[in-house]
Amino acid sequence: MTDVMTDERTIDERAIIEVGMRYARSIDTRDQEKFMSCFTPDAAFGLPKLRSNLVLDQSLAFLDELFSATQHVTTQFQVEVSGDEASMTSYYIATHVWRKQLSDPLFVMGGFYEDSLIRTPDGWRIHDRLLVNVWVTGDRDAIAAAGMAELVQ
Repeated sequence: MTDVMTDERTIDERAIIEVGMRYARSIDTRDQEKFMSCFTPDAAFGLPKLRSNLVLDQSLAFLDELFSATQHVTTQFQVEVSGDEASMTSYYIATHVWRKQLSDPLFVMGGFYEDSLIRTPDGWRIHDRLLVNVWVTGDRDAIAAAGMAELVQ
């Protein structure tokens, strides 16, 4: 019985981690369908003071308008499963290349995601994703002007 429970836990953990990796890939490839498949329809998403489910479907267009390329590296996944609910913490480094010419063409930030997930008929989905930004480099005025002032405060 213990081996079956361990196998199920491993399968769940792997599926949950895959959601985190799919999120990063979908942002960098601007794949709206895969991006939205990471979340429940009523998911909350964002920084501590800027959290909403209304911006999820506009997030990739916002990034594409500002940046010619992005690369999100996500690592150090820690997963806790409790029935049909789970939590995951993972670290990120996100590199963004500005579309407009700036003195510093890169905006790079690092921190971690705090996720709450729910098992759905379509698999695990993020119900709440909090971005906890720890550091940022780049043109702070451009970052603030792009509506991301909270990142540089």
